[in-house]
Amino acid sequence: MHHPAIRTRPAASRPIHIGRLTLEITQAEGERVSHCEPAKGAGEACYMLLVPLSGRLHYAQAGRTGSVGAGEYVLLSQMEFHEFAAQANTTLMILRIPVLELRGRLTSVDDHIGRRFGANVQMTRLMVDLLRSVAEVFVDCPPPNPEALATEIFSFVALAIGAEDRGSTVDVRNARYHLRRRIFEFIEKNLGDQELTPRKIAASSRISLSYLYSLFNDDDTTVSQFMQLRRLQRAYELLVADPGGRLTVSEIAYQVGFKNVSHFSRSFSRQFSMAPRDARRSAQETPELKMPLPAVETQERLPRRGFTAHTLQASP
Repeated sequence: MHHPAIRTRPAASRPIHIGRLTLEITQAEGERVSHCEPAKGAGEACYMLLVPLSGRLHYAQAGRTGSVGAGEYVLLSQMEFHEFAAQANTTLMILRIPVLELRGRLTSVDDHIGRRFGANVQMTRLMVDLLRSVAEVFVDCPPPNPEALATEIFSFVALAIGAEDRGSTVDVRNARYHLRRRIFEFIEKNLGDQELTPRKIAASSRISLSYLYSLFNDDDTTVSQFMQLRRLQRAYELLVADPGGRLTVSEIAYQVGFKNVSHFSRSFSRQFSMAPRDARRSAQETPELKMPLPAVETQERLPRRGFTAHTLQASP
């Protein structure tokens, strides 16, 4: 399965940049292996959602191998070595999502790498249709409000992945998953509580503070970092949903649990590369969208690039 002589090479492409994510359509021109080394640097830390639109894709990462067909998906991590391959003429959609955007929304996201669990058919269909439509609509023009659209896509992708069936897996990690999910739900419900602390969160699940810290170490983050990320994400959603300014920036900052407006503004700008007022201003733009193309024309209009792939042997 490992072919050191064959390396992934940059190719001319027209990836669709939507705020903090990148969506790309690519086509296999032959059967060669794609080896991908771990990404270096925080700016490259992403997950890849790979969706064959036609043909079949084989993959390998973290000791798991398998294959997905048209309309299915597999989540891979760019932080670890991985391989994927495809039959000739396979059309592949690749969504790159910054690590923090999924870890802030999905419990134990790394457990879902390599299709460890069965996908939810209905949610997968909705997610694939959404991504395909986004690619069709914005193939020739950028979204008028990219950060807001990126936020919605992040949320729906996390919802679809989180709907995977974990029922057949009964182990310690699965027990930790359910505990983490309860904790995530508690934090989400109490984001506006300015006095929300790790100690209060631990007490809500009747676990020790040290065990709570260990649960968040699974995703290489801390409880405080996770809470701040979710508060910033919630604030962004409130800002773009209120372009008329019914709520002031200060009111939104307090509503999501920040005690200091200056700290909120600095943190928001660092996370989203724009000030809170700029996020609201972008939501005031009115998009002029084109109707999605018929399915039979999709592959002719979507941006493509060639990728190298050689069929990997999937585990039975």
